[in-house]
Amino acid sequence: MRFTAGDFADLLAVETLPAACAELAEAHDFHYDVPEGPSRDRIIRQVMEHIESDKPSKVGEHRAGIWESCWSDNLQKFVEGGYDPEKLVPDFIKPDQPIRLRQDYVIPRNPRFELDFFQVCRAFLFDQFFTETASVYEFGCGSGFNLLALAKQLPGKKLIGLDWSRSSNETLNLLGSKLDLPVTGRHFDFFEPDSDMKLDAGSGVLTMCALEQIGPRHERFVEFLLQKKPQVCVNMEPLLELYEDDNLVDYLAVRYHRKRGYLDGFLTSLRELAAAGRIEILDVRRFFFGSIYHEAYSYVAWRPL
Repeated sequence: MRFTAGDFADLLAVETLPAACAELAEAHDFHYDVPEGPSRDRIIRQVMEHIESDKPSKVGEHRAGIWESCWSDNLQKFVEGGYDPEKLVPDFIKPDQPIRLRQDYVIPRNPRFELDFFQVCRAFLFDQFFTETASVYEFGCGSGFNLLALAKQLPGKKLIGLDWSRSSNETLNLLGSKLDLPVTGRHFDFFEPDSDMKLDAGSGVLTMCALEQIGPRHERFVEFLLQKKPQVCVNMEPLLELYEDDNLVDYLAVRYHRKRGYLDGFLTSLRELAAAGRIEILDVRRFFFGSIYHEAYSYVAWRPL
């Protein structure tokens, strides 16, 4: 089977794909096989055994050292690779694995299927929400590979990558200077937001698989954004509220999500803020796509009022 450009249009609820999405959808191999019987059972057993093991570690502030080491390694690869942008792809996007698609497991024929599929979805978010913004702040930017993609798709914008890792900050500054892009890095801590930090008027805010690391402790960051009043906020994160309890593949994702202690109550909190008239929710969407263990690529777009 193949996930076609038409399938992406249906997924994104558009008649015609934005040009950047269409180009990516046609350029990459989205063929896959659907396992049945014992093959599917083996994947389910693998997922269950992983969840029940001690391998999935709890996320949180105590893992700051681990992320520093991760982004330090990524920085070293970037430098030693002659500032090759391909070296910025994070290690947590793993090739050659079963993935989740349409609430089931599939076997991609392309080892980069997850990364390539994510890139189509990411291009859609950029097109929909950042076309009119003069600057974009990505919080929890890691290697900066999302801002690199944004700089290529929508050139001319001021781009700021923020992360609690100093190695990430250095990577972003090198990304700007070595590739001649309007990108800079800056330190930021989700748990202790800098109240003195200013956002440019009419700016956009982006998080991608970053808030997942703070579990239920998202209130201070949201309050920070309410005070700074960006034009739009886009959070591509694992949103627990969008899973369906009566689907086994979703049920296992929920179990994994809770075992890791990932982002909890975020969408519910935003909906409460919208009901109170403090924000407007522009869109909520589940892409029905993810890695073998969960879906990290759903999103909510909103703006402070």
